[in-house]
Amino acid sequence: MATTARTRKTAKAASEEAPAEASAPETDILLADSAPAAPDAAPLEPPHVDESPEPPAPSPYVTPTEVIPDEENLSDIILDDATGQPPADVDAVFVPLTPFGSTLQCTIRLVERTFLGPHHNPVTRLLQPKGAVVSEGIAARIRERLDAQAARTSTNQ
Repeated sequence: MATTARTRKTAKAASEEAPAEASAPETDILLADSAPAAPDAAPLEPPHVDESPEPPAPSPYVTPTEVIPDEENLSDIILDDATGQPPADVDAVFVPLTPFGSTLQCTIRLVERTFLGPHHNPVTRLLQPKGAVVSEGIAARIRERLDAQAARTSTNQ
């Protein structure tokens, strides 16, 4: 049995032996190597994006700093909870939170005495906690009530 040994020829040696025949296939091979190859995997699809969930429904409850009873349930008496008396200085009840801001801060705890229910049961309820941050409209509404209360008490004395 005869064995044949194969030898590899380098590109330089192959080009020296047959310059005319080897030049054409080599350029085809070189061009084929330089061409972009097909990807091994399929192209990626765009990611699946779920729709954003619906925002939660607005809460039917109001924070304590925004609660002001309606006109028929307004109390005639607004008191400073610490002293049990109406505030002495109505202008000092609300102070600006920042020098140029439009929000105000309550400096005292305001409660009101009112009568609720069919039997007009006496109730003391919180109107504004101390340190509550309120809008100018709410502060103006409470100041109007405090001014009217101060005017009533000054005429009764």
